[in-house]
Amino acid sequence: MKKKIVSAALAACLLFSVPLPLSAAQALPAGGLTTFVSDDRYIDAGWLNQAVVLSRNGQSWAMGIGMMKDYPVFLSDDGGVRQCVIGDSAVIDVFLSSINEQLKSQVAEGEISLFDNGEGSYVRTSGQVYYQLKDNVKAWILTTLQQQFAAGTPQTLALELTDEYVSPVVIDGEISYSSDFVKAGSCTTSFSTSSSNRITNLKVASGHLNNMVVMPGQEVSVSTAIKPRTAANGYRSADGYVNGKTVPVIGGGICQVSSTVYNAVKNAGLTVLERHPHSMPVHYLPLGLDAAISKGSKDLRFRNDYSAPVILQAYTTKGKNLIVNCLVWDQDLNGRSFKLWSEETGSLSAKTYFTTYQDGKKVNTQYVGTSRYNPSR
Repeated sequence: MKKKIVSAALAACLLFSVPLPLSAAQALPAGGLTTFVSDDRYIDAGWLNQAVVLSRNGQSWAMGIGMMKDYPVFLSDDGGVRQCVIGDSAVIDVFLSSINEQLKSQVAEGEISLFDNGEGSYVRTSGQVYYQLKDNVKAWILTTLQQQFAAGTPQTLALELTDEYVSPVVIDGEISYSSDFVKAGSCTTSFSTSSSNRITNLKVASGHLNNMVVMPGQEVSVSTAIKPRTAANGYRSADGYVNGKTVPVIGGGICQVSSTVYNAVKNAGLTVLERHPHSMPVHYLPLGLDAAISKGSKDLRFRNDYSAPVILQAYTTKGKNLIVNCLVWDQDLNGRSFKLWSEETGSLSAKTYFTTYQDGKKVNTQYVGTSRYNPSR
């Protein structure tokens, strides 16, 4: 018999109260109205005594729905079908964040299969792996609550966190994969004129990305993946761009890593969700091909929209080059290849394009955007 465990940090989410009387939902005014989850004229009061329960491998986490009692909701009537939209999700965010923190501490040892199609294609890790919730968990909670508030009978809302709802994160160990995972995208940039501190920052940042396995549907924030730029995390003071000026900062130079990653993942056909040009031109890439990151304001984010995992390789060489490769399952590529390129429109501006090829022949070219820079200072 599996024992259900609820962490102390989440115990406060459980609701222990005297059951409220159920009430029949009143008719909604024309055009709908905005009210609160606790408005028992329109939402059955019994929901405040229920919980959302998520489970995985014998562990359970519960969030009392009563914690959302003061949250705004918009209720409307669509052809006789009651609709509900919840206007806040802070409690859900805290709930899921707490689960992720607990899952992060549950590191598994040994060989784990991250992908296996049963026909010889695979990605495996032998080492340490933990799991994190996918975005679809929050989507399931919100969608289910909204549907149930509108027309459901109060009950516990339970979801088993199968592999559809969690992504493995490899933190240490060796990655092995079949030969049909091929280098689909690559980028090499030079740091031959960099200071020793800047080189250290590149090695630290790229080390956090090396052998990263990005599962189907998974989004990656490069700023998050390379960890906070602090001395405790191994970063040193080196020149970086701040407010249009070059000044010494802890972690200076790490934008070369994000820029190199940007080109590699785009050349591999991954979906880039967020990218920002630098305030001034960089020396290691043409205008329009760089990607700046800055805590709280700029990030490089991308997503794997393929059916199989992709693998990042990021490392430095003695020849003072930073290399980032992106490996993709050749069946997902199906003869396609990609190229990110730019065309300068002035000394401080460039237009960026993305070309797709099929079996070596150009299929189409898309305009990505225009990057504009200030003079170097």
